[in-house]
Amino acid sequence: MRIEDSSGKEINSFEEWADFYENSRQSHQWQKGRSSYSLAEFMLNHNGGDTIQRRVSDALGYSVELERAILEYELRFDQYGQGSVHDLGVFGHTHSGKSLFVGIVAKVDESFGELTLNSYLAAKARQIVGISTNAPERIEQLLALHFTKPDPTIFEVRYKLLYATAGTLAAKADVHVLYVLVFKTFLYDAAKGIANYRDYIQFMDKVGATNLNVLTKGTVGHKLNLKGNDLFCLHDYWSL
Repeated sequence: MRIEDSSGKEINSFEEWADFYENSRQSHQWQKGRSSYSLAEFMLNHNGGDTIQRRVSDALGYSVELERAILEYELRFDQYGQGSVHDLGVFGHTHSGKSLFVGIVAKVDESFGELTLNSYLAAKARQIVGISTNAPERIEQLLALHFTKPDPTIFEVRYKLLYATAGTLAAKADVHVLYVLVFKTFLYDAAKGIANYRDYIQFMDKVGATNLNVLTKGTVGHKLNLKGNDLFCLHDYWSL
């Protein structure tokens, strides 16, 4: 699988991956034991592409071929500002020739962001005092995408999960997969990790996702449907 940066330059070494992050908006994550650094280690030193390919094939129930991965891949899903940025956007195809996109979200013990309620109220407060922001409208559209029967509890999900799922579905592909990859490094905080996992499962339950029969121990799979579009979601762990 070819790995390249956002300009199309091929990444063949750890040093080239590090060079990309010198000027990246995620440069603060480029430290040993944190997410971006761990993703580079996983992909370059531990045959990460092959692992992802096997996990996705297992979850979907048919073989896939991953061909090209792009660092910090942005996908715009609405008319408001910056899109959803995946740590790695991976393109390929299924055994039947359908196009495939896998959006990789790498984590150690970082959370899935604020509760949607907190993000929404903070954004509305900025609007009330005259600060220009489209965040409330974006959040309302994201909630409408995920929930057909709104109720106050929909604000209790983590905002970045709404963002990531919508962004993954925006890729030009026939099959869409969101892959949350958690690295258990020497900086991993188990208590934070458990809390994040609970937030992830709560989100899947709240949006009405169904469980996938995933054979790999430690990998959890779900399938959700957003306005008629299927999204496959995987949550996986890897020790580094």
